[in-house]
Amino acid sequence: MSEPADIPAFAWYRLHAREVAALLVLLLVFAAVSSIALLRRGLTHDIEVTAQTQKAAKVRINRAGIAELSALPGIGVRKAERIVEARSKQPIEDLAALSKAAGGVSAANLERMKPFVEFEP
Repeated sequence: MSEPADIPAFAWYRLHAREVAALLVLLLVFAAVSSIALLRRGLTHDIEVTAQTQKAAKVRINRAGIAELSALPGIGVRKAERIVEARSKQPIEDLAALSKAAGGVSAANLERMKPFVEFEP
């Protein structure tokens, strides 16, 4: 006697007509959805972008920490430490006093930092 051949549980050639029809419908639906996705992919929508300028951040010289002070043009960590020491004795009231407290800041750096500083007690 001959042994039975291994027959797979699923074989495409053994499908019934309604199973083939169901697979074709699924294939058509997939093709339609893919086509729509590819067609819409080319469509673009123009978005209006407007730039808004924000006010420059102000550093309050008499309240700022060393990190904030050292972010100012011409002020490093050492000068920031000097400013903190000087303002503990007397509040700094203007750019000239700031330059003196820092141990010297050039006129160009004072002009550059002018929009970024506030002198409040």
